[in-house]
Order: sequence, then structure tokens, then C-alpha cells
Amino acid sequence: MLFASEGHLEAERRQVTVLFTDMVGFTTFSERSGEEAAYTLMRSLSKLMGECVREQGGVVQTFTGDGIMAIFGAPVAFEDAPLRACRAALAILQHLKEAGPELDAKHGIRPQMRIGLNTGPAVVGKVDDEAGVIALGDTVNFAARLQPLAEPDSVLMSEATHRLVQGMVDASFSGDHQIKGKAEPQKTYRLNSVRQGAARFEAAVSRGLSAFVGRECELEVLERGLDKARSELRVIDIAAEPGMGKSRLVHEFRQRTGKDGTFVLSGNCSPDSQQTPFLPFIEIVRGSFRVNAGQTEKDSTQKLDLGLTSLGLHSVRNLGLLLHLLGLKAPDSALAGLDGVLIGLRTRDLLQQLLEARCKLSPVVMVIEDLHWIDSVSEELLGKIVDSESKLKLLLLTTHRPEFAPPWLDRAVVTQLNLERLPVGDIRRLVQARLGVEVLPEALARPVAEKAEGNPLFAEEIVSFLTERGLLHAKGGKLEFEPGAVAAALPASVQGVLNARVDRLAPKDRTLLQAASVIGRRFKPELLAVVLGEAEIDKRLAAMQTLDLIHLDDRSDEYKFKHALVRDALYQSILTERRQELHSKIAEETERRSGNRPAEVAEVLAHHYRQTNNTTKAFVYLSMAGGRSLGVYSLEEAENYFAAALAVLDNDPECATPPPR
Repeated sequence: MLFASEGHLEAERRQVTVLFTDMVGFTTFSERSGEEAAYTLMRSLSKLMGECVREQGGVVQTFTGDGIMAIFGAPVAFEDAPLRACRAALAILQHLKEAGPELDAKHGIRPQMRIGLNTGPAVVGKVDDEAGVIALGDTVNFAARLQPLAEPDSVLMSEATHRLVQGMVDASFSGDHQIKGKAEPQKTYRLNSVRQGAARFEAAVSRGLSAFVGRECELEVLERGLDKARSELRVIDIAAEPGMGKSRLVHEFRQRTGKDGTFVLSGNCSPDSQQTPFLPFIEIVRGSFRVNAGQTEKDSTQKLDLGLTSLGLHSVRNLGLLLHLLGLKAPDSALAGLDGVLIGLRTRDLLQQLLEARCKLSPVVMVIEDLHWIDSVSEELLGKIVDSESKLKLLLLTTHRPEFAPPWLDRAVVTQLNLERLPVGDIRRLVQARLGVEVLPEALARPVAEKAEGNPLFAEEIVSFLTERGLLHAKGGKLEFEPGAVAAALPASVQGVLNARVDRLAPKDRTLLQAASVIGRRFKPELLAVVLGEAEIDKRLAAMQTLDLIHLDDRSDEYKFKHALVRDALYQSILTERRQELHSKIAEETERRSGNRPAEVAEVLAHHYRQTNNTTKAFVYLSMAGGRSLGVYSLEEAENYFAAALAVLDNDPECATPPPR
């Protein structure tokens, strides 16, 4: 967790989604019914809304008198924080609607709420040891000003939130509004619903996928697996880091199957549903029997009944088991004599029988995605399927992150497929196709490829970020952009992925890595120890390698952040004052270690001192670094150093004045 109860901890910049609620007509009710009645009502509403927020992993920061303010993404970061906020907002409205008659009878009013949602960076921390986590900044203010614009019993989202949940929710454009503190009118969207089984990849499909690049060999592995599965069980286990293209590979494969009589079953695991037994199989049953959420129980029962009959598995008990699995009411006699344990065992058996019956009709591809979030019951059932002695014409495709290892990996029927990073050439092709240009300027291609480091999601998100913010324009097949903006860009959705991983660190270890991030992508543990004033950090650094955030370089005594964006996420979370302090300590220690040869590390010292208020040292080492570059005929670098030195001089003419003797 970000904050612990071991005293005051430093604030950080975090990407959060902020939720504000406001009761419609609260002032009128308070004047009519009195302050005590208003207090009693809001106590009931606060409890109801707080439960909705906490169910989605949010934190209620404050009670505003006629509503609440809640944050999602801190103190614990979630990859899907904006989506969680959307779910919480809709849950608040739904619970208020259901509780309306009871509230009316008790308080004489059926409350209506306006809700505003906004996503962006905020300073998050604890102001003292007693208070809880608070969030401050423009993101919070914008959400507060957005909320009054919502219609009663509705949720209004900012463009920033809408962009991050687009494709995962149903929303309608609500117009441009002039918001206090914003020079330009701001786009707003009314949140209508969250789509069933919403996930990041489906959202990308709805927005339009980029060109499929660099996974042709992996696709051939899947196609060969399907050929073998026409006569026997085959399992292909796809492992890769977030954003490497697991879901996209499966999507492309599915596009090529199904036209030859192959039947495709699909289920997903979810981080907020790990305690839901059989979750991926519930999706599979719904998909194969075409039972949609929201259908009447009568229609759902008829579809299940027909499907069981067509597979030769119809019985009252089997129908009751499937209805129970889907959360529908089973006939009283269907599950007679079965307790919870037996219902679970019979459901396992039935699901396996359904799969075996389906495989007898045609080859089947069963896809289970995000296995690292699988519930234990589903994992057990998948293990039974893999070890099945039945002659299944089945290709089982599973995807997961590298930190998870399915227990059946050593089985003979399993093929392990690890998605490696895309080479630079493929990343360039991907960006080029994304932008729809024939030529990709080197000044754009190089920094995007370097920052993405072979991760196609990261490359796409960086390009999307630049385009959506107006920092990158394609006109007449040519690109207009600012190179400096490319180097500094870190999209919110990428940051969410990274922060979720960083959040696994204990507070002290997070502070350790934040300091390391100021040193740079690579860092020496001895330097880090001096900067932090701690003697023993080697064991802590070694332990953190298990989280796959840093690696020890075998050829040196340096550690290296696994991904540049991991380092960037940590660095950008540090507040300015603390960041300057760390840069100063690093520069001073580096200068001390250089002895009488500071010129050898002039570039390093120039970088660090430039981030501090020590303009004298910044000017000295920027000039020295420029001279060194000029000495090796590196004219462009020399020009940049001298220009930076002149900029420092312009801001502080005294920085070049020699100290008095």
C-alpha cells in the first residue's frame, strides 16, 4: 500500500479518478424539515454511497454536507481506476432508486443525486498521522465543478475519464461547457452504463485496432495447434507482460477461425472478481447458450433447456445447476438433496460434460484470458480438463502475465508461448500505421521506440496521447510535432498499468526506488545508499527483483529498471521539492566521488544540478559538458549544452560571477 500507519509519509503525484456527489434540493429539504432531519438523511445516504465506493476499491475522502468526495487509484493504484469509479457512480444511483420507497417513508423524500467524474494527476498524501488520505489539485477542482452540470440522477464525465473508459461503457456526448479555471470549453459525457465484461482490449476494438505487426510466427504456432486439436487435446499457454499483445494475438487468431466449423468458447478472469467461483466458465456458458445479462428468467431458462437438449445432457438437475451457476432461480425440485459442496462438485462435472459433448460435434477452441486473476475453482476445473483422458478435439488457449505459472505447464499436451518484445523495426511500423503516414520522422520514431522498449501497447498509448493532446498533427501525409513533448509524454493509461505494479511495494521500498529513479535508469547501490543515508539496501534491492521492476546487471555492479516507463512513473510521482532535494544530494555525492576530475562526469552533474536551485553549479557543469562535446566534435550536443547554460545565465546573471577570494 501507498500509506501505512507508521507515521507521516510523503505525498506523491498520482493518477486518480475523483467522484463528487451532490443531493438535488438538499437546501430546500433542510429548510423545510430542519437541520436534524437533514443530518439524519445525509447520514443514511453517506453510508449507502460509501459502501458503493468501497466495493469498487475507492476511498471516501470527505463528506461535503450534501454529498461525498471519493478517489479511485490511491492509496492503492488500479489499472482500471476510472472504470471502477464509473461502476461506483452507477451503483450509487441504482441503490438510491431501490431504497427510494424506504427513504421516502422514513424521511419524506426520495433523494436524487448529481455525480461528476474526472481523471488526472493529483497530489495525494496524509496531512497528519490522524487524517486519512487526501487528494488535492486541479483534477479534484474540475470534478467538483463538473458535478453541478449533471442532470438529476445522472453521472457526468470529463473528456479525460471518457477517453480512458471509452469502449468499456455506454456514454453520450453531453456538450461543451465553460468550466471555471479553464480557458476553453470542456467536453462532457453522460455515463449511461458499464458494458458487461468490459475490458481494455475490447475497448481498443471499439476504437479501431492498429495494424497487426510482428506476431506472424506466434500466429503460426496457434494455427499449428488448431490443426493438431482436430484430433486431440492441445493447450497453448501464452505468457507476456501487460501490453505485449496477448489479447490482440488471440483476437487475430479468432478472426481466422470459426469459418471452418470450429466452435469458439471464451471466458475472462477479472481482478475485481477473483472471489467469484467459475467466473470464466459463467461467461462461457452465457456465450455458448446465448444467454445475455438482462434477459428475463423465462427466456434464459428456455435457452439453457434447448442447449442442454441439443447436447444430449438435458435433465431437471442439470438445468437447475446451470440456472444456479448464472445466479438465476432454479426450480425447487432441481437441486433437492444437494448442499453447497455437492452443488459445486456437480457443477464441475456438468461443465466438463458440456465441453466433452461440444467437442464431439466439432473441434473447439476455448480461450481463457488473464489467468493470473483466475479463481481457485476455475483453476481446478481447468486442471481436470487438461488432465482429461477423454478424446477431446479441443485447443485450449490461456493467457497470463509472467508472474503466474499454471500448475499444468509440464504436461505433454502443453505448448508454452512467451511473447517477446517487438524489435525496433516493428514498433516503427506500428507507429507509422497508427498515424497513417508513409514516412516516420526519425525525431519521432526514435524517442517513441526507445520509451516503448518493444511494448506495442506503450507505443500506441504514447502516440494516442500526443495526438489527443494536440501535440502531434498529421497533415497531408506529413507530421507536425514538438520533439520535446514526445520525450516527456507518459499517457495516463500506461501510468495506471505501471502504478498498479509499483503499488506492490512497501512504503520504504517505494521511497527507495523513487530515489533510484532520480539517479536514472541505471543506478549504483552505493550511491543510492549515501543519498538516502542508509547503510544496508542491497538485500532490499535484491528482494525487489522478484517484483520484476529492477534487474542486477551481471556485467557490472549496477541495477537497472526493467522498463524506462517504470522509472518514469516513479520519478513523476515525486513532488517537486523532494525531487530537487534528491537531485542535489546525487549531484553533491557524484561531485565528491569524482575528486579532482569533475569533467569526467560533467554531463551527469549538469543534468542533476540543472534540476536544482543551484544555478552556479548548473551553469558551470552545463558549460563544461558543452566544452567536452565540442572537443569530440559533437556539435548538436554542444549547442544544446551551451544553450541551456545561457538560459540559466539569463535567469540568474549572478551565476557566472566568480566567488570572492
